[in-house]
Amino acid sequence: MKVSYYPDVDLRPGARPAVTLGNFDGVHLGHQRAFALLKERARTLGAPSVAVTFEPHPVSVLRPAHAPKRILTPKLKEELIAALAIDHLVVIHFTEEFSRATAEEFVSRVLVEKLGAAELVLGANFRFGRGREGDLESLRKLGEKHGFVVHQVDAEAYKGEIISSSRIRRALEEGAVDEAAAMLGRPYFVEGVVVRGDGRGKRMGFPTANLNVEGDVLAEDGVYVTEATVAGATLPGMTHVGRRPTFGLEERTVETHLFDFDRDLYDSRIRLHFHRRLRGTVKFSSADALQERLRLDREEARAILRELRTRNLVV
Repeated sequence: MKVSYYPDVDLRPGARPAVTLGNFDGVHLGHQRAFALLKERARTLGAPSVAVTFEPHPVSVLRPAHAPKRILTPKLKEELIAALAIDHLVVIHFTEEFSRATAEEFVSRVLVEKLGAAELVLGANFRFGRGREGDLESLRKLGEKHGFVVHQVDAEAYKGEIISSSRIRRALEEGAVDEAAAMLGRPYFVEGVVVRGDGRGKRMGFPTANLNVEGDVLAEDGVYVTEATVAGATLPGMTHVGRRPTFGLEERTVETHLFDFDRDLYDSRIRLHFHRRLRGTVKFSSADALQERLRLDREEARAILRELRTRNLVV
């Protein structure tokens, strides 16, 4: 997949592409449905498939106090879109100045002059232009003027409700990582580098890899059944997210204990996949009480991973 940063976009000469637009945070099942239709239309046209996204998230520019936490970093979003075999990703740097463009100006400058779009693939709730004035109806009218066609993609639902990035964020913030996975089409994951911790886990017989996570950690504080991908290997384990009140430590950390593994992972890059929440963060009466609970957590986590393997739900 080729990545361009607007306005420096270089598409195949003479090709009028099929285009979709959105924030695509999470690249969830709804986004994947849109990308599937996009590729179908591009094949029919014999033209490239182009996804257009915005960085940073428009809300973080227009209403910073209400900016959503991100399910994916821009780098991981790019990786997942590339994995869906989209030909070209165009990243628009979203600014206050850009937000003042009218719907017609956006269509003229971006979709017509820069991309030369032949067809658009969009969800019913897509909005664009100053004050979100543009919608699918206005796009269709502009398409008649500029010579492009608009296709509406059906929404993807889960348990009777439309899948959205905001719904997935809510699930994660409630600790329902299994519900989030069902809507994402894969386990929720974060990525980062292993850094040195204080060694408390190792002294209790539960050595942990302390992860300096890149981006946001949306999962609610607690203990989770996880798998860590490192250096091409996927390793089962359990992870604590949050404070460590037993030791009076208030910093929010991400520490993963890998089962039957004792290699030095300092400075290694890890991708941590969350499967299920075991429990919340608890202040124990002593380190010994915590150690005993961790033994129980580990046995429960192993049992859950065995169950997930039988259902092909592990990484």
